[in-house]
Amino acid sequence: MANRETQIVNFYESTLASLLASAGTSATLTTAPTTNGSTAINASGSSYYYLVIDPDNSANREVVLVTASSGTTISAMTRDLEGRHTSDPDHQAGTTVRMAVLAEHFADMNDRLDAGLLTLGSAITAGDLKDEDNMASNSATHASTQQSIKAYVDTQVATKPSVGLILALGG
Repeated sequence: MANRETQIVNFYESTLASLLASAGTSATLTTAPTTNGSTAINASGSSYYYLVIDPDNSANREVVLVTASSGTTISAMTRDLEGRHTSDPDHQAGTTVRMAVLAEHFADMNDRLDAGLLTLGSAITAGDLKDEDNMASNSATHASTQQSIKAYVDTQVATKPSVGLILALGG
């Protein structure tokens, strides 16, 4: 599994501002992908996104992984993720580029869930769990076991008077 976080928006469509040649790994778009119409999504470090180039052309359609970008400039991409082409196709200026939900998004999410990731790149280990019935450590960085939580709640409930007793005492 790659140690990355995928970026996705509800809808993004643009066009290539210039030719994306067969061996090219960088491109310029006419508009940048954004989260809300104004905040650009940039790929860098552990953050990335997928684009579909020429999505409505079954012969030339290409899914790419963008691993470095800023605004409208894509500076690093992995081409032809589906292996549809013997060599990367040329894409002319004006070719449609779309961000769409892809099988790769679900594979990335499933990989992260299967690994039990709490945060990007960190898997849950036995050292991350606390099994303390009294919650004495008051840890802000450890997860409690189900047994610890139940034991703690049971203890707390046992120390509180019941509603019947409160009513009988006139409370």
